[in-house]
Amino acid sequence: MKFEIKKSDLQEALQTAITAIPNKSTLQILNNYSLRLEGNVLELCATDLNIGIRSKIEVSGERDGEVLIHARKFSELIKALSDASIDNISIDVQDYLTRIKWSERGQASIMGFDAGDFPPFPEVEGASLSLAASELAFLVEKTIFATSNDSTRMNLNGVFLEAGDNKVSMVATDGHRMGRASIDQEGASLPSGVIVQPKVLQQILRIAKSDDIIEIRTTETHILFSTGSTQIISKLYEGPYPNYRTVIPQNFERTVQANGAELQGKVRSILPMANPRTHQIRLHMNGNMMELSATDPDVGGECREAIAITHNGEGNFSMGFDGRYFSEILGMCKSEEVILKMNSPLGACIIEPVGEGQNFSFLLMPLRLAD
Repeated sequence: MKFEIKKSDLQEALQTAITAIPNKSTLQILNNYSLRLEGNVLELCATDLNIGIRSKIEVSGERDGEVLIHARKFSELIKALSDASIDNISIDVQDYLTRIKWSERGQASIMGFDAGDFPPFPEVEGASLSLAASELAFLVEKTIFATSNDSTRMNLNGVFLEAGDNKVSMVATDGHRMGRASIDQEGASLPSGVIVQPKVLQQILRIAKSDDIIEIRTTETHILFSTGSTQIISKLYEGPYPNYRTVIPQNFERTVQANGAELQGKVRSILPMANPRTHQIRLHMNGNMMELSATDPDVGGECREAIAITHNGEGNFSMGFDGRYFSEILGMCKSEEVILKMNSPLGACIIEPVGEGQNFSFLLMPLRLAD
């Protein structure tokens, strides 16, 4: 195999693919990139058997072939070529010995391996969707924060992607909080839904430009994201995903509307005095005023704040939340006003931005107040 490639193109492809190289693996073959040349197209692949990344790069090909090459050593070498005068890199592979040349006297060699044993990528030819990168970023931003880290419930460790009724939707929950978001797309169909690993979503958004179109294809076991010359293939988490719709109240006895930025600021100001284990804050509604308070029994301290609100509901009312979760959700609303919808001190609270075209909402479960 022999070809010449632009240094910038090679470096970009290596930096993208390195995220699929495992930090530690008992299978030594997974520590390598697979390079395969056909004509003037170089295919570069990496996988940890859970996530695979494949890029195709235009090169000046001279002799077709394929080889495995140590990923981190190769990446470090190319990254270290910081001289601005280096435009192209020549790679020549003979008997698995990979010779890399970047100038008259600048060259290196790395012993490669037979590519025949490299794990093949699965074919993903199932249901398909297409989203603008900005649309996918919107869906991910409003949901990924709520994924769980509980290794005993892997279905909650992912983001649930579904499509139907001319909408593409994402949902994530860890049992304490939930994020939901959707975009309108006529004819979109993924009725059973799939559970996607957060790492894969973050990676495709890191690669894609905001105006790129991302093609998504799924089977029962895998999902493929494709943009430009790069594909990311990943295993799906096994389902089923919990029926999240059953925990969302349909009617509310009480609503509170407030300035979102001001409310978040009040929460942040009292949070340092919250219990370091529960991070609990108290919201007490009395007419059109809300008092926020936090208490740390370990140091005998407390903190209070107040904010004017629009309160629809009978009598005084108190509710407790994890202040970290509450502040994070308020920060994602990105609207001037937010609305809180609730029924009881221990029932789910829905938090939404106020305004047209806001196709997302959050659910936050309260904490039991001591008194």
